[in-house]
Amino acid sequence: MSLSIMAAPVKIGSPDGKIELQVSVDDKVSIKLCTGDKTLMEIDGIVLETDRGKLPASNSKIRKVQKTSVNRIIKPVIREKRSEIPEQYNEATIEFNDKTKLQFRVYNDGIAYRFILNLPGEIKIINEHADFIFDKGAVLTFQKDSKLNTYAEGVVQRISYEEPYFTSYIDSLNIGDMGNLPALVQTGSGECVLFLEANTYDYPCLFIKKTEYSLSSLYWGLPSGYNDAGNSDTRKRITGNKDYIAQTKASRNFPWKVFAVAEKETGLLTNQLVYLLGEECKIEDTSWIKPGWVTFDWWSRRGIYGVDFKAGINTATAKYMIDFAAEFGMRYFMFDYGWYHKDDLTLTIPEVDMPEIVRYANSKNVDVLLWVSYALFDDQMEAALKQYQKWGVKGVKIDFMYRSDQEIADFYWRSAEMCAKYKMLVNYHGAYRPDGLRRAYPNVLTREALIEFEQSGGTDRDNPDHHCTLPFIRNVAGPMDYIPGTMNNATKKDFRNNGDKLMGQGTRAHSMAMAVITESPMQMLPDAQPLYYRDRECTEFLTQVPVEWDDIVPLDGKIGDYVSLARRNGSTWYVAAITDWSPRTMEISFDFLEEGKTYQMEIFRDGINADTSAVDYKREITEVKKGDKMIIDLVSGGGWISKIYLLP
Repeated sequence: MSLSIMAAPVKIGSPDGKIELQVSVDDKVSIKLCTGDKTLMEIDGIVLETDRGKLPASNSKIRKVQKTSVNRIIKPVIREKRSEIPEQYNEATIEFNDKTKLQFRVYNDGIAYRFILNLPGEIKIINEHADFIFDKGAVLTFQKDSKLNTYAEGVVQRISYEEPYFTSYIDSLNIGDMGNLPALVQTGSGECVLFLEANTYDYPCLFIKKTEYSLSSLYWGLPSGYNDAGNSDTRKRITGNKDYIAQTKASRNFPWKVFAVAEKETGLLTNQLVYLLGEECKIEDTSWIKPGWVTFDWWSRRGIYGVDFKAGINTATAKYMIDFAAEFGMRYFMFDYGWYHKDDLTLTIPEVDMPEIVRYANSKNVDVLLWVSYALFDDQMEAALKQYQKWGVKGVKIDFMYRSDQEIADFYWRSAEMCAKYKMLVNYHGAYRPDGLRRAYPNVLTREALIEFEQSGGTDRDNPDHHCTLPFIRNVAGPMDYIPGTMNNATKKDFRNNGDKLMGQGTRAHSMAMAVITESPMQMLPDAQPLYYRDRECTEFLTQVPVEWDDIVPLDGKIGDYVSLARRNGSTWYVAAITDWSPRTMEISFDFLEEGKTYQMEIFRDGINADTSAVDYKREITEVKKGDKMIIDLVSGGGWISKIYLLP
C-alpha cells in the first residue's frame, strides 16, 4: 500500500509484536530499535555519500512508503541448523523524493536495512555512513583489528579475521579502535544485539570503528595497487587504497545491514537472518553437493608412524589417509598446501599421482579435495577447475584472501559461481565472515574467519574461553571450519605449542563435544591418523556425528563461560556441553525428546582424572526419556557429549 507520510516516524513492528523499528526523517535518516519500553540502539545519519552527492539528499522528503509482510517456510539445500526455517517479517520500503529507497525488515529476532537505487549508469560510492548508538552500560565483543591486507616496503600486514574476541564497554574504547563483524553488543539491561551483514555482492564488507560518541561504519577503499612481484601468498596484497569504497551499477540493491536481537544469549544460537537475507539458490541441480567429514594431510602427515612408507606429500601417504577415511565412513580426503608444481595449479609435484589417487579414493567411496592459493586460483580459475573435474576432484579449499574490499567480495561470488559450474565444493580460508553467499551457492559449505584449532601450533588463543564464545557470535553468521575432535588433549597447565603435532586445550570430552557445539557441513579432523586408530572408541563415535541437522534446541549458556545445546538429525539427538577453564556443574533437561518413548543414550564425559590428565574420559550407556533431567560435572576445560537414539 502507499501512504502519505508527514513528519511522524515510520513504524514497523515484528510479527510477534515484541520489536518495533522507528524510522525518522528530518535533515537525515535515523532509526530507533525498541523492545517494549526500552530503546536497544539507535542508528543515526544513514546515508550514501556518492559522486552524485548524498543519497538520500539532505532534507530529503519521503515520497511514499510501501509495506508488506511475509510468513513462509524456507527449506535450505544444506541443513545447517534446521531442515525448515520459518521466515516471518514485516517490511517497509521508504522512497524519497530523489528516488533513493531504504528498505527495512523487522523479524521476531532482529532487523535489517539496505539501500536500493534505480539510477542510470555507474556510481562511485565514497562512503556509506551510519552511527550506531547504545546506552552507557553497553559492552562490545568483537575481533579488534586495524590492519589492511597490504604489502609496502617489505612489510606485510593483513586482516586475518583470526583475532581473539575483545570485550570492552563501548565508552571505554579508544577513538579509532576498529574491528570486523560479527560484533556483539550487550546492552546495559542485558539484551543482545549482534552486528551482521548479508548479501555483500560487488561491495566492501562493513567494519565498525569507535568515534567520539558512538560506533560508526567503516569500509576499506578499492585497491590502488598490488604487490605484483610477490609470491603466491603476497602477490595480491594491496599497496594502497583509493578514496572511494566502490564503483558499481547505479541501479541495484545494496548489502543488508543486519542486527540479530535476543533477550538472552542463548537466543542467538538459533538465529538464521544472514541465511534468510542471502539471495535464493542459483544452482538448478544441487544433488551433487555432499556435506561430510574430512581427513587432511596438513598436520596429520607429520605424525604418521607404524607404516612402511615415508610420510609426506605423496601418493602413498594419500592412499593411507584414504584408507583411514573409508574405514571410519568419512566422505573426503584433502590435499592441503604443497601438492601442486611451482605456481601451476593444473600440475602436481612428481611425488603425487593425482589420477591414481582419485581412482583409489573412488574405489573406497571417498572423494578428494584440493587446497589452492587465492592469488593463483584467481588467475587460473577455469583452467584449474577443468583439470580438477578431469581428475575427478570434488572441491577446493581457497586460502589467503585476507581482504574485505569490493574487488575481493567480487572474487567470492565469481569463484563460487565458477566452482558450481564445475560441480566443486568450496571451503574459504583466510576469509571474511559468512554473509549469505552459501544460500545463493550452497556448494560453499564452510569458511574460516575465526581462531581455529591450527592456532594451537603457535599461540594459546584457541582455548576453552574462546570455544564458549564462538557459538554466540561467529557461528551465528554461518558455518565455521573450526576443525574439532583432537585426541591430543591438554590441561591449561600441560598445554604446549608444537606446530607439527598440535595439542588442543581442554579435555577429550570437550574436544569431542566441539563437533556438536561448532556448526559446519564440512567438518575436518585435525590429528594424525594413528592417534585416531589408537583411540578407536572415540573416533568411531566422533566420525558418526552428523554435519547436517534438522533442529537445534539451545539449553543453557553464557558467552565465554559455558554452553549446552541439543541438535537433531532424523530421530537421533546429540547433546553437547562445554565449559571454560572454570569447573562447572550443569543440569541437562531432556524435555526436547518425544513424549512416551524411551531412548538409549551413549555418553562421553570427563573421566575422574581429566582435571590433571585431559585425555581421561568415561563412556557410558543409559536410558533417557522426555522430562528427565541429569546433573553433569565438567572439570576445568571440560566437556560432555551424548548420542540419544531409539533402538530398532
